[in-house]
Amino acid sequence: MLAAALSAAALALHLPSSPKADALCRRGLLQHAAAAVSLPLAARADVRGANEGLPRNEKDINKYLSSQGFPAMKVPSGLSPLVGYVGTANPANIDGSKVRARAFTSPLLIRFSYPSGWLADLPSITENGEAGNLGANNYIKGDSVNFAAIPASKDLKVADITKPMIQSLIIAQMSNDVYEDVKIKKLQTAPQPDGFELVVADFTYTLNTRAGFTVNRKGVVSATVAANALVGLVGATTALRYKELEAPLRSAVETFRCYPVKSPGFNLVT
Repeated sequence: MLAAALSAAALALHLPSSPKADALCRRGLLQHAAAAVSLPLAARADVRGANEGLPRNEKDINKYLSSQGFPAMKVPSGLSPLVGYVGTANPANIDGSKVRARAFTSPLLIRFSYPSGWLADLPSITENGEAGNLGANNYIKGDSVNFAAIPASKDLKVADITKPMIQSLIIAQMSNDVYEDVKIKKLQTAPQPDGFELVVADFTYTLNTRAGFTVNRKGVVSATVAANALVGLVGATTALRYKELEAPLRSAVETFRCYPVKSPGFNLVT
């Protein structure tokens, strides 16, 4: 998208002088290119592999879920749906040789909803392996919902999930900024209408950014057990914005579902 926008802008700059319609056309192309440049890299990245071409609206996502033998999802008002795979290829290497160990033992099909207007992220695959996470973010304001996973014992049940486990799950999806004082509150089971088992917990923590800022953050997380891992969706925002976002974040994490699957077919980028 970025390359196409820049090419179009370059063409617009070389258009001959013409009536007002041509001027408006050139202006529109340049604005389109500027918007593409200003987007975060995650928003501009082309998705390749199993997640390429997956549906993005509720009707088509539910049709896809049904075709895979899974229940349809009901998307709460003000939210948008997302479905995607993780673990369909080897993890991308970090420095040419090292890879991060994957918590789960089989590919997963994940679906959830997120506040409309946020930018959705999906793992992508190249010859280097699978990279990226499944989630959605409001990069400007620091709001997010992101998939997370940590290894778990084979006999772990949802009813046995503890606060320390949830704390480790939250930490697993954090960035390289320094975090401290992660506290888990109100851990409870949350029975779902489709029978799926989830636990939901509120949490807080303090973020010390690499830019030298200290930010108090709050959020809500849902978790379950799949493929020998504790998996979940972590929704977080700043403490100042939590009152405004608590309801949509809570609705989002309660739509989280995670299903172990066989690796779907896809074309590897070369």
